[in-house]
Amino acid sequence: MVSEWPELSGRPDSCLQRHTGLHPLILCFFVCFSFYADFGPLNLAMLYRYCCKLSKKLKSFTMSRKKVVYYTSFDQKKRANAAVLIGAYAVIYLKKSPEEAYRTLISGNNTAYLPFRDAAVGECSFNLTVFDCLQGIRKALQYGFLHFESFDVEEYEHYEVRADGQ
Repeated sequence: MVSEWPELSGRPDSCLQRHTGLHPLILCFFVCFSFYADFGPLNLAMLYRYCCKLSKKLKSFTMSRKKVVYYTSFDQKKRANAAVLIGAYAVIYLKKSPEEAYRTLISGNNTAYLPFRDAAVGECSFNLTVFDCLQGIRKALQYGFLHFESFDVEEYEHYEVRADGQ
């Protein structure tokens, strides 16, 4: 954990590398396509790609003596999606419980994560929290519904497109 950050100017990823030697994992590729006022959580293909990217970075020989920094903007919607991604990675690959992963996410955090909402027009009738998502990942693993070792991301993305999946 880095406690003091240098003042950064320019692109955060290049500034972090130049000033700290840390290598950031950037979230710009992971975007939620909304129907109405929904903003996530991101789909399984994005979670899979994120986990592959992070695993590759962590296993890289060139990264073996470096730290990976995971950051996102102050935008509440992006923060919630970012928390689900890193929390799910901890549950899937680090074998953390949802409680452990979530506790880490909220430690030292003054701002609660914005709950996700459905894609319906109008008022949201329920809240889906980051913690709910992590519990869902654990249940999917527990009951054998989620296997990233045999996950076909291209097939998932094909059927995830509304025209192909109906």
